[in-house]
Amino acid sequence: MKHFLQPLFVNIAVIYSLTYIGNTIAPFLMNRKMTLKAKLLYGGIAGVCALLCMAYPIETLRDSFFDLRNVPIVVVTLYAGWLPGAICTIVVSVARLLLGGQFAVIGVVLALVAYIIGAAYKGFFSGDKKKWRAAIVLGAVYTIIYMMIIHYEMDFLPGDFYLVYFICFHVSFFSTILLIERLAAINMRLEETAYLDKLSVVGQMAAAIAHEVRNPLTTVRGLIQFLAKDTEDKKLEEFAPLILDELDRTNKIITDYLTLVKPGKPNLKNLNLNVLIHDTLSLLRPYGYLHNTAILFKETGENEQIVADEQHVKQCLINIIKNAIESTEGKEGLITIYKHSISKDSITLAIEDNGKGMSEQELQQIGLPFYTTKTKGTGLGTMIISRLIRDIGGSVRYESRPEKGTKALLSLPLKSS
Repeated sequence: MKHFLQPLFVNIAVIYSLTYIGNTIAPFLMNRKMTLKAKLLYGGIAGVCALLCMAYPIETLRDSFFDLRNVPIVVVTLYAGWLPGAICTIVVSVARLLLGGQFAVIGVVLALVAYIIGAAYKGFFSGDKKKWRAAIVLGAVYTIIYMMIIHYEMDFLPGDFYLVYFICFHVSFFSTILLIERLAAINMRLEETAYLDKLSVVGQMAAAIAHEVRNPLTTVRGLIQFLAKDTEDKKLEEFAPLILDELDRTNKIITDYLTLVKPGKPNLKNLNLNVLIHDTLSLLRPYGYLHNTAILFKETGENEQIVADEQHVKQCLINIIKNAIESTEGKEGLITIYKHSISKDSITLAIEDNGKGMSEQELQQIGLPFYTTKTKGTGLGTMIISRLIRDIGGSVRYESRPEKGTKALLSLPLKSS
């Protein structure tokens, strides 16, 4: 048994080490679209991890090579998708054929089985918030198939090998998933902390200037209205509306700042999501018609009840849909709203447009202070959305491609049954 345990423990250490290295190079972040560069990177790291596992096999079972090379294949396929999984599988298969021996083809078959099962269960795994439940099903299926193949092809394997090998396999598989989930959670908290620090900077600036600037603005606006009311000055009569519009825009910017500083304590209550969306769209459809943009809500038969602040959710929906309308400028716009996914405790609403979209770099900047893709924007709208949604226990993320449009995914807490 000692001959089995020693190399397998080395394999487990290799898998843990490469997982940490992968997180250092490209931090694990869930619920975020993975770039091609990240997929290739994860595929390469998983391939290196598998090769290092193959460098320390169990050497006492004739010319077979048993190790934990298939753990990286399954894990990278589950988390990163078919391309990184395929890269890792190809690396493992080529290496095993180069090693040769009577059971080289069996080694390749087992690697392919690991990849196929990982790819087949990816949707089930990604959609389950409690990853251990999906992992148990996947691990059980793979173990059964693996045992059937080696039992049929390698009748010389002792009974204690099965016990030790599959215990080590499952320990490494489940603990690697747990490790990735923990690292991803830590990364999200670090991002959250950095984001809140940026909000704090904006808040301090807002607190310092908002009230001081707003009072003279109100006075100036009143004087402009008074002077323009009965004036015979053609220039003043012509430019007074423009001056008032700019003063109103300046006042709105200050209001946005104050919303960031003190948005108010949310008044949480049970709300009918369909009714809430219809009420919001009744306000925005005239604005959409003005910009040649249609707004379509694909309503389902379900009447989901969310727990949220009505004004918070409405303001977020208004900001997101207004941004979507403005992104379709210059073309016949279409905004589609639908329920993207539903879990036990939350519902995700998708707001998808056919506008100009954003590049990967722009997408990473969305929500940061003062960042905007609009010529007359302040970048505060998306920050306000994030702040208000976080206050009610929800979240917002974006998916986009240039000239293909943008999809905002708004997750809201459901009423507990």
